Amino acid sequence: MILILSVCLNNIAHCQESDQDTVYTKIIEFDQGCKLVLDSNINLTDSVSIKIIEGISSILPRIQKLIPADSVTINLAISTTDIIPVWGMSGRTTGDDSGETVELYFDPNHPNFKIEYMLRSFVHEMHHVGRIRNPDFELTLLECMVNEGLAIHFTAEVLNCKPTSLSLALTEEQIQQYMIRIKPYLRVKFESWTAEFEEEYYIPWMFGRDGDEPVPKWTGYSIGWRIVDNYLKEHPEERPSSLVWTPAEIIVSSTPLLVVDNENK
Repeated sequence: MILILSVCLNNIAHCQESDQDTVYTKIIEFDQGCKLVLDSNINLTDSVSIKIIEGISSILPRIQKLIPADSVTINLAISTTDIIPVWGMSGRTTGDDSGETVELYFDPNHPNFKIEYMLRSFVHEMHHVGRIRNPDFELTLLECMVNEGLAIHFTAEVLNCKPTSLSLALTEEQIQQYMIRIKPYLRVKFESWTAEFEEEYYIPWMFGRDGDEPVPKWTGYSIGWRIVDNYLKEHPEERPSSLVWTPAEIIVSSTPLLVVDNENK
């Protein structure tokens, strides 16, 4: 689950750069202009691949009823390199002027791989697609955290599953500590996904940093999940899907530690 924005996003995902040698050959068409494009290594008689394809086929209509999710290309590929080792799979969302693409990678022989992880990642990334289609989307660290928090909650809404370990990476004490540390950087705005934003803000706060000022792995995901969770508890009439275009500043209003006065914004 890791990121990029080009129309404002070039890496909303959780992996490395995609394998340039991947060859996509098989296409399955879905409603509302969506299509599933399969890597040439995927065997349509293999039980794991069949279950993943069937899962995507059955889940997509549920997603489309909840958020803007039309005209999305979903690339599914087998890879031993473009994966998160702890899960044996990864997903990311990329976008440009021609539309959004969800990229899903998995290693069926990885000891930790589960089809459940693949389908969770699919729902998570599809929420990113809906979120970045907001015409008022702004690239800030706060938006990145809320974006991930919403996607984790949305996955639970669609699949009726428990939150992933990404949302539980910090203790309560750490959440308070790192909210205080991150607050000065949350609202720095960027027009596009620059090296400065990625290296100074996004990577260290979302994925962790070693050194003199260490940041635990997945800090941004855990804080993002908590921000959204606080808002949902304070507004029980809302659902993660209904918040797909809600500004991050509104959602963070239920987390007092991260709210700023109008004069100080």
